[in-house]
Amino acid sequence: MQKHYFPGQQTDEHVLYVVHPHVVSLYMSLAKVTALALFLLITLLFLSKAFMFFGVVSFIGAAVLVGVGSWVSYESFRRSITYITDRRIVRFEAATPFATNSRALTWDEVVKVKTFPRNVLWKMMKVGTIIVHAKSTYVHTHEQTRENVYTNDDLDLEYVYYYKDLGNYIDKILYTYKHSPHEVSQMHPFVPKPAGQRD
Repeated sequence: MQKHYFPGQQTDEHVLYVVHPHVVSLYMSLAKVTALALFLLITLLFLSKAFMFFGVVSFIGAAVLVGVGSWVSYESFRRSITYITDRRIVRFEAATPFATNSRALTWDEVVKVKTFPRNVLWKMMKVGTIIVHAKSTYVHTHEQTRENVYTNDDLDLEYVYYYKDLGNYIDKILYTYKHSPHEVSQMHPFVPKPAGQRD
């Protein structure tokens, strides 16, 4: 039975996996907001030595910044979601707390998948980035000069848990789609667990 539904989902389109950013991305965003609020607070408290008015404003401003910034960070985290289906990969990304952008690539538009961690710490946490490369990323504009234009049609998925295993899973989808497209819908969903524990 189909468990996941998303805006624009096609009839009989099966969701194989839903990608949510790792919670560490939310913590990082909240830490940045907190650091900015502390900087604002310290700056305004320093200015309050010359202007008493800044003393009151500093605490109010810092509190508002933390409140609004935390809400924006949480909404962006909650709304950023990617669906991997038997027909395509669809990414929803929060542009603002009130608007969400969507992009999709069908499997016949995908040429390869690249995975990498941001650094050693991220690699140890099994959190990294997946780039799904599209055929249309580079287009020829003139046959004689063979000039290429970068269109940036790739889909970037950041803060993905078990990024390397999911990259291999997407590679398997691409191979299956190329050789036996009808079998993609019968593939087992991806399970973000260590090998041997995915039953």
